[in-house]
Amino acid sequence: MKDDEGFERFSIYKFSIGYPPVCRLEFNPKSRREAGDVVFHFPDREKIFISWGNLEDAQKKFPTVEDQAEHNIQVVKKNAHVKSFERVAQDSLRINSHNAAYNHIRLEEMVGGFFPSKKTIRRQALSVHLRCEKLSRYFVIYSMPSAKAPEDFSDLFLLMVKTFECH
Repeated sequence: MKDDEGFERFSIYKFSIGYPPVCRLEFNPKSRREAGDVVFHFPDREKIFISWGNLEDAQKKFPTVEDQAEHNIQVVKKNAHVKSFERVAQDSLRINSHNAAYNHIRLEEMVGGFFPSKKTIRRQALSVHLRCEKLSRYFVIYSMPSAKAPEDFSDLFLLMVKTFECH
């Protein structure tokens, strides 16, 4: 794919994704073929995660990939620390021949801790959910960039997503 020019390729358990060579990768040691996650750490402290799991488990709870994505958005929205919530974008994508649900939200989160304060931090959340019948897995690619993230971080996120391959 021409879009991932200059990217390196991470590949495991029959799926892969392109990523910038500046990233440090962290593989969850408890990950296995059926379920797991990996984190791409950027030098500016931003992170992009890929999680995967058993497709049948996801289908039992959520009939469609859009339902699964919406459930995850609602979990974030209902978090006790979330003060405000705004959906910036919601779209359907085609990733490696699969329908995928893309969401971009903005939120303000109260700073927690032992002594909660009224101070808030602004955050974003980017996510793409997709399902692969051939591998019997679902995948979630997501990030919660900080307010200090580069302005084009969501573009980089989508560029990485477009390089995703699962078969």
